[in-house]
Amino acid sequence: MNSENQENFEEMSQSVDLNNKAVGANKSTARRFAPPGESPGRHFVPPGERRASQNSIIADLRKEQILDAAILTLNDVGYLSASLAKIAKQADISAALISYYFPTKNELIEKLLRVLLQKQEDYVHEKVAKAQTPLEMLYIYIRAYLTYSEEFKRENDAMMEIIYNGRDENKIPYYKTFGTDETDLLERIIEAVQRKGGFPETNPAFLAIMINGAVRGYTMNPNADEKQDYETYCDELIETISKLSGFSKKYTYEPMIQ
Repeated sequence: MNSENQENFEEMSQSVDLNNKAVGANKSTARRFAPPGESPGRHFVPPGERRASQNSIIADLRKEQILDAAILTLNDVGYLSASLAKIAKQADISAALISYYFPTKNELIEKLLRVLLQKQEDYVHEKVAKAQTPLEMLYIYIRAYLTYSEEFKRENDAMMEIIYNGRDENKIPYYKTFGTDETDLLERIIEAVQRKGGFPETNPAFLAIMINGAVRGYTMNPNADEKQDYETYCDELIETISKLSGFSKKYTYEPMIQ
């Protein structure tokens, strides 16, 4: 990616933190002096801190197990029928243990939704970051979302089940409170293309909604692949967007030859 488009991508993705925070940034510095029996110069980790670290790892693994079980449960019975008891049965652990980490179904579901959205965003951003032009970013964005829904179908289906059937503790549907970052990124990509002369007199917000609607419409249709496989659908959607942009599909800024 050249410097201009690196700046474009960084600007577009500012609403999403793509960098993992350093692990243990707030931990205290290990003691410099070794206790009796320890080699001089080695950093000594007190037994209490060692146990705490091990307990933290175990807790993270247990939470991951619970979230994986929740994905399977959502795919099997749906959001409305999913319960902590059914998720516990899927994970082969007690419901009381799940309640220790996630006291309510809402807390578990919201944590899972955030994890799934972040996984999808990381996947798409990694692909888009390799683009050479804003127009290519747009095409890769479309292909990445459709490809993700196929490569991670289980996770994608669970995420859609939550977003369109779930409600938070205030009874607000999740689709009204989650998923806005992806539209923001898409609008910035479209605006970058417009700065090059593409999509003349087109409202970026409208176009972003239209493109995301076309992507979501395919991923949420259980019979879509029977009518058209996702790769063909992806190619045709990109071709349609290319015509709307006024540029050649080959990621250039030359007017299309009619």
